Amino acid sequence: VHSKGLKLGIYSDVGNKTCAGFPGSYNHYELDAQTFASWGVDLLKFDGCNSDSLELLAEGYRRMSLALNKTGRSIVYSCEWPFYLRPVQQPNYTEIKQYCNHWRNFYDVYDSWSSIKSILDWTALHQDTIVKIAGPGGWNDPDMAISPQQQRYQVPFVCLAQLVIGNFGLSWDQSVTQMAMWAIMAAPLFMSNDLRHISAEAKGLLQNKEVIAINQDPLGKQGYRLAKDKNFELWERPLSGRAYAVAVLNHQEIGGPQNFTFSLTFLGNGLACNPACSIQQVLPASRDWGVYSWISSLSVEVNPTGTVLLKV
Repeated sequence: VHSKGLKLGIYSDVGNKTCAGFPGSYNHYELDAQTFASWGVDLLKFDGCNSDSLELLAEGYRRMSLALNKTGRSIVYSCEWPFYLRPVQQPNYTEIKQYCNHWRNFYDVYDSWSSIKSILDWTALHQDTIVKIAGPGGWNDPDMAISPQQQRYQVPFVCLAQLVIGNFGLSWDQSVTQMAMWAIMAAPLFMSNDLRHISAEAKGLLQNKEVIAINQDPLGKQGYRLAKDKNFELWERPLSGRAYAVAVLNHQEIGGPQNFTFSLTFLGNGLACNPACSIQQVLPASRDWGVYSWISSLSVEVNPTGTVLLKV
């Protein structure tokens, strides 16, 4: 895998068995971590099935974190800790970030617009809890799931399947929305598609350097929803260099493009465009919007289920 210029990820579970019934890592954390390191593993997705109690779940996530660090190999640690806690108690994200590099909060993503919508709705609903903890070393992971290819071929393991762009379930505008909003949410980016059959358009979107630069911004702050008005949502993400990424999302699923107008004083607590700012459109296509004053309003035309991503 490394000879192809790629990274190697592997899956295990904090309990006796994985969710699919294969052997888990319970009470073998140190041995498994050393084994993964010896194999050259770069990422471990650690699931939370079949743990007898929340105490054993937490202990297992802590122990595997310490065991991975002890190997001396840099292995990204992907947890499902808060997902399994949430039905019973509020996760302690400060502790989770101490041990994990990114963590799952919500249900599996599927290759469908309804799945993408549900993830965005959940994130906005819980943003007061989850946005402030995200930053370098620890990130909110909007979703993890079995990939469409694994469902198709019934491969007996689970992977991270986040960006379903390039499969069959999303329209072009919905694909733009997923790429834009995952960048706003500072989400880890994992492709889930068949690279033998991906379209040039989907490939171009997934490799868009301007979007990836927003996603990977060194300031490391997660974005949040600023406003919701009928069918539209306005999101922003603080970036380094006093810049902001701004997304306008149109939830309307029928009809044609619609305009959304908002005052630039909304952005960055009134500081983003004070006294003036330049605006660059990143998605759905790159375009220079020019310079605007602090008291200006911006009118953005957005396709149904689409998103316009701006850098201010």
